Amino acid sequence: MADINRQDIIRGMMAEVDGLTYSMASASLEAVITCLSQALANHQSIMLSDFGRFSVRYRRARSASHPRTHQPMTIPEVIVPHFTPSPHLKKLVHKPNEPHSDISR
Repeated sequence: MADINRQDIIRGMMAEVDGLTYSMASASLEAVITCLSQALANHQSIMLSDFGRFSVRYRRARSASHPRTHQPMTIPEVIVPHFTPSPHLKKLVHKPNEPHSDISR
């Protein structure tokens, strides 16, 4: 299975909505991405029914060793985006009889 990119999403939007042009679908997708990005940048969570929840998580500073030199180092604290799928999405993705050879882990 190939990865889906922005163009594929725009074409999918056009297939779902009659009369939707490429430029309208592209502008709509850009607006959604901008809205989601701004909400996460403001540390707000986003809940989309039957899809999931986007939020930010705080990762505290921790000690580690440099992979090449093995010298101790501190990894600074950081805030990262996080996605939690809805039960509906989990059920859609999980297909018990489907072979898993195409799924990269």
